Amino acid sequence: MPSQIIRDRHVHIWSIDLNQERDRINAFSQLLNDSEHTRAAKFINPLHRDRWTVARGYLRQILGKYVDITPERIVFSYGQQGKPAIQDSPLQFNLSHSHELAIYAVSATYPVGIDIERIHPIAAAGLVDRFFSPGEQAIFHTLPAHLQQAAFFHAWTQKEAYLKACGTGLSTPLDQIEVSIDPTTPPRIISAPIGEIWQIDRLEISPEYAGAIAISGTVDSIEYINLSDVDFPFFSDSSD
Repeated sequence: MPSQIIRDRHVHIWSIDLNQERDRINAFSQLLNDSEHTRAAKFINPLHRDRWTVARGYLRQILGKYVDITPERIVFSYGQQGKPAIQDSPLQFNLSHSHELAIYAVSATYPVGIDIERIHPIAAAGLVDRFFSPGEQAIFHTLPAHLQQAAFFHAWTQKEAYLKACGTGLSTPLDQIEVSIDPTTPPRIISAPIGEIWQIDRLEISPEYAGAIAISGTVDSIEYINLSDVDFPFFSDSSD
């Protein structure tokens, strides 16, 4: 299997539709290890189980391209709050999936976090008042009503991406991370408990989804790759 090259200070973002044919779902299932099979079996809804299997199978396929290992041989390790890493590899990655879409961020060495959420009707004001910082709340309540739902998802995905990049997860309260909540402004971390240099960008994936990527340090470029447009021999050479 040829390796995928990624230069330092560059990030690749892969995206894929999780609705796949049954033969591909079954093939992905064969790539998973025992713990992944156990986790998949916990999904009561078969559709959710299939989508999780596809997301995890593609993760193994993508990472295998970078580290030149067949997908089923990749061994994951996990941080204290569950952030995955590849055992004995400096490659950094993160993934997120929502509804029908999965995305993956890959960096040579810089910690990354990525998050997407399908935009849907939600009681945004109550969630903002419960989980967001006083500064974010103040700005949110000055926004026109038609922007408030977008504002919630704009801010939420930034916070999630940051927490995933840090590896702390929701052990860090969301109101301790203040971001730009106005959806008409670029993403920005205003204040956060881990005082490093963070680059945060809006994901340009689909108008139906909000998304953000957080990167420790600054990078020169972010390249988007749609798996549907790539000649990616997922199964034919997996035993090479």
